[in-house]
Amino acid sequence: MTATSSPPRSGVSLNDQEVQALADTEAFFRSPEEGLLGRVSRSFFKPVEVLTERLIPDKVLEAAGNGVSGVLKGIATLSDQTLNPERVLRVARKHVEVDSLEGLKGQSLEVLDEVSQEILSEHQTIALLEGAGCGLGGMALLAADIPLLFGVALRSVRQVGMAYGCDPTVPGEGVIAFKIFELACGGTRDRYARLLELDTLLDELDGLEPQRRAEKAAVLASLIVTREAIKRIVSLLLGRKLLQAVPVAGAVVGAGFNYLFVQDVGLTARQIYKRRWLLNKQSQ
Repeated sequence: MTATSSPPRSGVSLNDQEVQALADTEAFFRSPEEGLLGRVSRSFFKPVEVLTERLIPDKVLEAAGNGVSGVLKGIATLSDQTLNPERVLRVARKHVEVDSLEGLKGQSLEVLDEVSQEILSEHQTIALLEGAGCGLGGMALLAADIPLLFGVALRSVRQVGMAYGCDPTVPGEGVIAFKIFELACGGTRDRYARLLELDTLLDELDGLEPQRRAEKAAVLASLIVTREAIKRIVSLLLGRKLLQAVPVAGAVVGAGFNYLFVQDVGLTARQIYKRRWLLNKQSQ
C-alpha cells in the first residue's frame, strides 16, 4: 500500500452493498467537509484559536501540549482497563447469535454497523452527562472534565473497534486506536494521507510475528501523538475554558462540546474499522 493512493484490491468477495460502503469510507476521508464539532469550533472558538497561535508563546503552548500528551497517554492506559467486550457482545446478540468478538467478523456489515452505532451512542450520552455535570462547576471542575472526556472518547474508539471484531488484547490495537483519536482531532486537512499512513502501520504490524509485533507496538506507544494534533486539542480546550467559566452556560457548553467531541471521534473510528473489515474481507 502506498502513501499516495489506495487502489481497489483484487478480491471479489464483497457484495454490492459492501462495495458501496467501501467507496463511502474512501469518500469520507477525502472530503474537506468538517464534522459538527469542527463547524461549531470554527464558529465559536476560531477567534480563540487565532489568539492562541498569535499571542501565546510557543514555550507555553509546548508546555501545555506536553501536559495534554501526558494526560492522553495516562488516560489511554486507564481506558484500556475499562474495556468491556461482553457489553459489545450483548448489543450484538440483539441481532445475531454470537459468542465471541472473533465471531463478529463473520456477521453482515449491516449488523456490525448497528452494533457500532449503539456502542457509540452510549458513549455520546456518557460524555454529555459528564460534560454537563462538570460544566456546572465551571473552571473548578474543568481539570476533571478534560481527562474524563479523553477517557470516554478513547474508550469509544476501542469499543467501536470491537464491534467490527477487533480483539483489543492484540499488541498494537491500542496504538491504532490512539492514531484514530489523533486523526479525528486533526481536522480535515490531509486526512486521507493520514488514513493511508494508518493503513501502512496496520500492514506493518500484521506482517510481524507476535513477539516482534509486541515489541514494535511498545515502541510506537511512546511516539503516538503528533505536535499538530496536540496543538489543535490545546486550542479547542483553551476556547472551551473561556465559555465554560460562564455561569449556567458552562453546563450547556460542557455537555454540547463533549457530545460532539465523542461523536466526531466515534464517527471517524466507525469509518476506519468498517473500512478495515471490508478490506480484510476483500483480501480473503
